[in-house]
Amino acid sequence: MKILRNNFDLNEALKGVPNLGFVPTMGSFHRGHISLFKKSKKYCDKTIVSIFINPKQFNNSSDYKNYPKNITKDIAILKKLKIHFVFIPKFKDVFKNNSLKKILLKKKDKILCAKFRKGHFEGVLDVMNSLTKLIKPKKIFMGEKRFSTIIFDKKIY
Repeated sequence: MKILRNNFDLNEALKGVPNLGFVPTMGSFHRGHISLFKKSKKYCDKTIVSIFINPKQFNNSSDYKNYPKNITKDIAILKKLKIHFVFIPKFKDVFKNNSLKKILLKKKDKILCAKFRKGHFEGVLDVMNSLTKLIKPKKIFMGEKRFSTIIFDKKIY
């Protein structure tokens, strides 16, 4: 497994990978993450997992500071599963290009907990926009509580 810590390493490692699966995470892996890693390996030639705790999606700075972190354990899990790449960027690597269009939710889209978590979902959209532009995966594997969503070539299954 290659550990990629910056955009240069990322670009070098991903050259010529045609069918790349991407699993975006904030680390502290659990069974849901592991099922996504396995699905990516099943459907893709190579898999990359990102571990990035995005400060833009936290309303409260103490929540961000106290978010669980166990990078050593996470890397051990990825090695055991024979994941090809893990991308552990710094904030400046993810948001280096300030020309990225900031995605804003319209008032009508602020439903459920989005009403109470100001900026959270915009932060999620911003980080996903940035990471997918950096990684350029063929497929993205994302979870939602007890089920997962697989995005194949912009179609959701």
